Amino acid sequence: MDTQPNATTRPDLSTPEARQRQLERLVLRLSDGEDLEAVRAEFVRDFASVGAEEIAQAEQQLISNGMPVPEVQRLCDVHSALFHGRTDDEVRETDDARGDLPAGHPVSALKRENVALCALLDGLEPQLASGVTAAALSDELLRLKELKRHYGKKEELLMPLLAERGFTGPSEVMWGVDDEILHECSTLARQVRRASDDDLSEHLERTRALLARMREMVFKEERIFLPLCLEHLSREQWYAVYRDLDEFGWAFGCEPVSWPDAEAWISEQAQEASAQGLSADGTVRLPTGELTVRQLEAILRLLPVDLTFIDEQETTRFFTNEGKVFARPLSCLGRDVWSCHPPKIIPMVKAMIEDFKAHRRDHMEVWTPNPTNPVRVLYLAVYGDDDAYLGTLEIVQQFGSVLEHLSGAPAAQ
Repeated sequence: MDTQPNATTRPDLSTPEARQRQLERLVLRLSDGEDLEAVRAEFVRDFASVGAEEIAQAEQQLISNGMPVPEVQRLCDVHSALFHGRTDDEVRETDDARGDLPAGHPVSALKRENVALCALLDGLEPQLASGVTAAALSDELLRLKELKRHYGKKEELLMPLLAERGFTGPSEVMWGVDDEILHECSTLARQVRRASDDDLSEHLERTRALLARMREMVFKEERIFLPLCLEHLSREQWYAVYRDLDEFGWAFGCEPVSWPDAEAWISEQAQEASAQGLSADGTVRLPTGELTVRQLEAILRLLPVDLTFIDEQETTRFFTNEGKVFARPLSCLGRDVWSCHPPKIIPMVKAMIEDFKAHRRDHMEVWTPNPTNPVRVLYLAVYGDDDAYLGTLEIVQQFGSVLEHLSGAPAAQ
């Protein structure tokens, strides 16, 4: 008979299987409404000597065994407690023992953004206690929305590489928490903007909770996620991540720092790609004519739309991204399209593609409701002459300039 340990009984954690069972019990206790801090304390007691990678593997196994991702996210909320209350020297002892990373290394870049974020939080938190106006708080929350750039680098550049190594847990769990943080930040900014200075008490409590979650995510990134990436990503993969950092923009005033080794690798890759892109006579022949690769690239850059094509195997094969409505890192090429989407919308995308393959529909249209610059995302099924499904084309177009033109045009007769 399996004896369920309680808060005063120290469980046997001598094997990975036993440790995983205990993690599952902690999640279930949170699901049953037990106090978060009590579970955190027990987690620290039992898992302080367990490596981040083993805990990540246990989280992965819980998901594989059928535990819903939102439940595993509860475990994510206690994981970073391992590092709370330690001195800086004690925390540094747990860091990856690889020596100093280059200043331009992606991990160095992400840590700089975390330092800048924490400086903002350090400045905002005293204002919440001493008094802050609704307008000032709304402005600060809007500034914090730059976290989207930081989270984008982590989610779209690093998580897919970990998933290729079998660690899908971060993309399924941490990405969901990131989305919750960004959504709450946007919602609070709008609500605070409409509130009066005398009616901020509820918003202040929610803001404190939001800032605490942001700090928790810094812990999770630097003490759990990034060490896991350093352990499993190759040098060439880090070069590719560095190449794509600019695509997502920089948060909180941070600027890119050059990494000479990566720059040399990028130059070599560009030369190889240029050579491979040319046919024997330097042209691409199409039914209605022919173009050189250089001409074709220049024409695609002029189109007022961004294009992304995934093939029949759901692999991203091509994109143009002059408008940069959405980030499109080069590392997405040749990769499963699911790794490029937040977990919560993957079921919708899968259902759409299944409909395209079955010819139940051949397009889907989504609009972003921005009054000054609406964005249309059009998904089109691509079929060959034999009506076989070849893939899906995504067309992204901004309509701000169209609205501006129409606003000054005479009404249609």
